Amino acid sequence: MKGIAPWLGGLGVALLLFAYWGIETARGRRAFDEMAGMIPLAAGALGALLVVAGVVVYFIGRAGGSPPR
Repeated sequence: MKGIAPWLGGLGVALLLFAYWGIETARGRRAFDEMAGMIPLAAGALGALLVVAGVVVYFIGRAGGSPPR
């Protein structure tokens, strides 16, 4: 399970960067105007969730939560 933690964390960080671009930059706000602005917000929430999940999975695997191979 510890092998999936970097993938979760990396995908989460990528989604957080996309959310920052879509919400905080002028070009991102132009690309996602009006109701489409919910896309970066949802990406940011999902990104934060994936980063937390990656950290939890990493520490569970480090503590011996899964059997060794």
